[in-house]
Amino acid sequence: MTKYPLRLEPYVKEVVWGGRWLANKLGRKGAEGAKLGESWEAYSSSIITNGAFSGKKLAELFETYGTALFGAAAMRYPKFPLLVKFIDAHQNLSVQVHPDDAMAQRLENYPFGKTEFWYVIEAEKGAEICYSLNNTPATREDLAEAIRHNDLLRYVQRSPVKKGDVLFLPAGIVHALTEGVVVYELQQDCDITYRLYDWGRTEREMHVEKGVQAINLDYRNFKVTHAESISYKGYHAAELVACDYFTATLWQVEKQAQLKAAAESFTVLTVLGGKGDLSSPSSEFVTQPLNKGDTVLIPSELDYQLATKITSHPLEVIGCWLETRN
Repeated sequence: MTKYPLRLEPYVKEVVWGGRWLANKLGRKGAEGAKLGESWEAYSSSIITNGAFSGKKLAELFETYGTALFGAAAMRYPKFPLLVKFIDAHQNLSVQVHPDDAMAQRLENYPFGKTEFWYVIEAEKGAEICYSLNNTPATREDLAEAIRHNDLLRYVQRSPVKKGDVLFLPAGIVHALTEGVVVYELQQDCDITYRLYDWGRTEREMHVEKGVQAINLDYRNFKVTHAESISYKGYHAAELVACDYFTATLWQVEKQAQLKAAAESFTVLTVLGGKGDLSSPSSEFVTQPLNKGDTVLIPSELDYQLATKITSHPLEVIGCWLETRN
């Protein structure tokens, strides 16, 4: 088996709150005028589009090659453990909460809960998101009653956001993306969502009992952050998040960056802007072009280089990998 960077095919979801950013800015396909809300860039069913593994899913490779491709840290999990998305909130998403690992296993018979983070790609002027409970005292019974009477927002903090902001969302936090915000999302590979409030939309179910169980009452007044970058020769790097499940770094490449996937984990690269090249001299693909919206999985321990094509517009890439210190 020869390791090489695996290009991944996106999976696009049409949703009631979606818009046209994914089609207009990333060229994602859908029916004419369709409301496209999510583009799943890397997840267990992602299909590889290049090389010897072309046509196969990450899940197949995970089962067959395990540590050799994905690293020892990935073998702590029963399946490919991460999900990377672009999300276009053309309208408000529901106010929601996700279970942690223990609750997902107990209530849904699923191996993962959902801890996630957002990097804000675009935000309209004055945009706010729902981000944790506020200081208004509330018991679980108070929250359940508020959900039943569409009055939950009295307990929810609203936080202004702008391009470049970072939001960490541990399982158990009440949250919602709202109108006019586009984000890169990295999360555990779990799609379990408990809706708590839906902005007057009545066609979707609210999950009162499970949702209230999942809420962590200690998660109040969370702060939006903005990562500081460190300069290196030819590029800048900013650590966006580091938690028990994953780490993510933003690279802004003005010339080139020599990098290496972690010894114990694969790395997923997603291009947010600019044009460039991905080189991996030790693999069968010496050079691959990189464009906005491309996502590539780098197998564990593989050396690679990012280089920009247009120095006036740096190549902007988020790289994420599993937490390897556990």
